[in-house]
Amino acid sequence: MNPSLTILENIALAPYTTFHIGGPAQYFVVVTTVEELKEAVRFAHERSMPITVIAGGSNMLIADDGVPGLTIHMAIGGYTIEPTGEYEALVHASAGATLDVVIDECVRSGYWGLENLSAIPGSVGATPIQNVGAYGVEVKSRIHSVTALDTTTGAMRTFTNEECTFGYRTSFFKTSEGSKYIIVNVTFTLTKIPTPHIQYADLRRAFSDRDPSLRQIRDEVIRIRSRKFPDWRVVGTAGSFFKNPRISRLRYEELKKTHPDAPGFEDGPGIMKVPLGWILDKVLNLRGARTGAVGTYENQSLVIVNWGGATAHEVDAFASNIESRVKEAMQIDIEREVRMYP
Repeated sequence: MNPSLTILENIALAPYTTFHIGGPAQYFVVVTTVEELKEAVRFAHERSMPITVIAGGSNMLIADDGVPGLTIHMAIGGYTIEPTGEYEALVHASAGATLDVVIDECVRSGYWGLENLSAIPGSVGATPIQNVGAYGVEVKSRIHSVTALDTTTGAMRTFTNEECTFGYRTSFFKTSEGSKYIIVNVTFTLTKIPTPHIQYADLRRAFSDRDPSLRQIRDEVIRIRSRKFPDWRVVGTAGSFFKNPRISRLRYEELKKTHPDAPGFEDGPGIMKVPLGWILDKVLNLRGARTGAVGTYENQSLVIVNWGGATAHEVDAFASNIESRVKEAMQIDIEREVRMYP
């Protein structure tokens, strides 16, 4: 055992998540280098323990009973911007780096591509797993490659963008095969050529009379998020709890017969994406709904919040009730974006 690696027992995980919910880790370790990560993985394998990785803790709901085995807190930080031409650059960011810190530096340096993802809490390493997206941009459009540790062999592997097989809020790393990898670095490709993405309604309204600068887009995204999302440092939240449902165009046309104002957006051949927020707001009137310490946020019904002292069981029950009500009212199955542990 590496003497610099300290394995702790029975460590509360709630403080490591933006939901402020969760029982203890059976074993817990903080890793700050790839070698420490490899040593932690060896520790778990020697004892036949399951491994859970947590970094920013922004998209997870940890069970009240806690997490068995070894929980690895990913704290490998740092990032570099490598110009590759007059206008292009590769941004190499470690998995434990704070996403918004990296984005802020990219904007300061004049590089376009990630600004629409500003103010999303969490770490860089989580972005490929979930194919994080916001305000018309998904991270897959800017990921060049992902480097990860194979926990079964101890070898490092670099995945191309294509090998990550990105989808809507998913990727190879969410599959049974991909789950054996721990992401240690993400490389983004950015440009100094202005490439504004302002198709999202709130951004389109904000810049209807001008062409925005890179800094203006970042600032506006931060303002939008501050209005629609609670400050996770004050109110427990994991952000948008559910995915927007994707349904067939035929099903969407049927839906329009009973709900003529139902919005929808093309999301592939014959597929329409329906904003779940519209269903929760306009059909079910669930914005600001509350049961005990759990509720939907008053400014964004997609967001489930912990008003203080909520348990994972209570959040799960609240979310399940929403799923049932959407199914009953709309005959649409919805999926959770937040991941449950274990």
